[in-house]
Amino acid sequence: MMEETAPLFERIYEHPFLAELRTGTLGNDKLAFYFEQNVHYIDAVLRCRAIVAAKAQNDEIRDFFLRNTQLILDEYYHQEEMLRKLGGTFEAPVAPTLYAYSRHLFYLAFARDPVEYLGSFLPCPLSYDAIGYQLADAPLTEFQADWWEFYMSESHHTLCRDYRDFVDRYSQGLSDERRAQMLDSFRIGVNYEFMFWDMAYTKERWPLD
Repeated sequence: MMEETAPLFERIYEHPFLAELRTGTLGNDKLAFYFEQNVHYIDAVLRCRAIVAAKAQNDEIRDFFLRNTQLILDEYYHQEEMLRKLGGTFEAPVAPTLYAYSRHLFYLAFARDPVEYLGSFLPCPLSYDAIGYQLADAPLTEFQADWWEFYMSESHHTLCRDYRDFVDRYSQGLSDERRAQMLDSFRIGVNYEFMFWDMAYTKERWPLD
């Protein structure tokens, strides 16, 4: 999946939101919009993990999805604190891209095996892990450095390795058709990650609101 989508990931890393973050020119208005939407996104991820854990075929799979719940909860509360510092609103409406992205993940959590859900979710942590490395020498503000500390940490690197190992292990038992569907879902997830940054950069709104 990573080999076939490598050019798509490069498009994410070149997005103006991240380019301006690296050069220290990103406006706080775009950053606040990002956090307003990202707290909704992480909430959806937590709910998807609960669904997938309940559907797990064995204790090992159940425990895998429950094991890092506190880590993601901590991320959620940290993002809430970031939003408060920026003066954003917790009542911000869900933007079109986030609405579609979260429904994509919910569908896979409900309708597919746990490994197929995780495969569709992987573009998020893997891209953030790579971006964390890219920002290591960037002129980040104290606020921005606090935001990216988790994604630059060994805990996050380990989390990503565990995710990839799980997908490699449990996708082996799937049919060729299901594996092809996993690749399609992964590609959709990569596209949604690009669209998420674009959504924040343009402060996307519903067209008729």
